[in-house]
Amino acid sequence: MAQVDVTPAVSTAFNDFVKDDNAFTLPLSISSDILEAGNKISYPNGLTSDFKVALNLLQTHLDPKTPLYLIIRRDGKLVAITYVPHRADTELKALFLSNRQALVRSLGEDHFSLSLICKEPAEIYDYRSWEERGSKEAVCNDCADVSCKQVGGVKDLGYQRNKCRLCDQRMKNKITDEARAALRHLDTGGACVQMSLDIPTLTLQLNFTSPNLPADQLASKLPKDHPTYNFYRHPTTSLIYFIYLSPDTAPVKSRMSSIMAIPGLVNIIAESEEGVTVDRKIEIHDPEDLDLDGVVKEGRDGRIGKFRSMYLRNGFEGTESVWEGMEKV
Repeated sequence: MAQVDVTPAVSTAFNDFVKDDNAFTLPLSISSDILEAGNKISYPNGLTSDFKVALNLLQTHLDPKTPLYLIIRRDGKLVAITYVPHRADTELKALFLSNRQALVRSLGEDHFSLSLICKEPAEIYDYRSWEERGSKEAVCNDCADVSCKQVGGVKDLGYQRNKCRLCDQRMKNKITDEARAALRHLDTGGACVQMSLDIPTLTLQLNFTSPNLPADQLASKLPKDHPTYNFYRHPTTSLIYFIYLSPDTAPVKSRMSSIMAIPGLVNIIAESEEGVTVDRKIEIHDPEDLDLDGVVKEGRDGRIGKFRSMYLRNGFEGTESVWEGMEKV
């Protein structure tokens, strides 16, 4: 297998990356057995602490057939990722894998805290994958996992398959820019964002948004003829409620398609991509069933977590949405 050397151009790009604290990722590719540096990717808006949000920038840079080396900065430390997707050319994958350790040595092991292999895009840009690896890295620190190697001064996790299947990544629908932007304005009490699924295009679209909607007026904003997704920050508790309205009179296709879109909307678009964490989930079938003030006063509500829909049905346990008493575990 050919040896791929670090060229002066790559060394310069890497040194510039190291010096730039706002730099998030440096992609490296191989063309005709020559290592080449791509354009560095910076943390969004200079928020070097918002690693979860920054990960979503990588989605457009990861092709299911193109291997890459990715140098990622996290918490001031560098992680070397060898991305070798399943559908990539076999010989090209072997070239990347055979040179991964030499690359780290050539760039300087003292810069890196971790080296690993990924085979699917979501293993890189989905934050849950990093949480899983964090627990495995802790085991590695205790020297209890023989699958974790110490290569020089760098911990090498190799390839670790996710326990979480990340199924909701495949259930993620398209969303309009307007609807996505609205999710970023749920930071004040009374803020409300309502969306629905456009059935012909299966695209999430914005119905309305309000910066200060009283809790007792929310029910009046819920339509009775089609399903809606409602994000609401309660002005008293500051909790974010996700209220899914699925009228029994709505067409079956509309109800089925809308319920299938919930995991991707709540887990991926809202939480992983926009940093909106839902505290309570409620499913209702008539606007008159909603009484958020009553929920707050009583401290509990039997409807919380009691989804009639299949993805959270009693007795069904998925890998992406596991809830107990609506506290995420």
